[in-house]
Amino acid sequence: MSIELLGKGLSVDFGLNSMGEIKMSSYEKSVEEGIYIILSTKTGERVYNSEFGCRIHELMFEPNNVRTKSLAKRYVQEALEEFEPRINVLEVDVYSDDEKSININIEYAIINTNVVNNYVYPFYIVPVE
Repeated sequence: MSIELLGKGLSVDFGLNSMGEIKMSSYEKSVEEGIYIILSTKTGERVYNSEFGCRIHELMFEPNNVRTKSLAKRYVQEALEEFEPRINVLEVDVYSDDEKSININIEYAIINTNVVNNYVYPFYIVPVE
């Protein structure tokens, strides 16, 4: 398997590089940015692909408790398995440092290279008073 199969594309951090060219992402960085895009997109947000995204955004106004963390874990795992075919999700761990946020630690293996990576996605909860 070749690393080129991971692909290249526009960087999530859209802009110009030091050479004045459009920033691109390649290979493992492209996979990491794909994960970010999936998790940052609300299900139904894309007009032409309404199934794309992650249901985690449904939890924004939920209390920061075990149930919310369990649902966050399930939603993240389902979204990545559905929309990121370049990886195998090894583990999703959800924890929090405060009442207003949860951190989602994703351990994944890139299928074509067998490289194991880790990605932490912060998700902010709006406390309801």
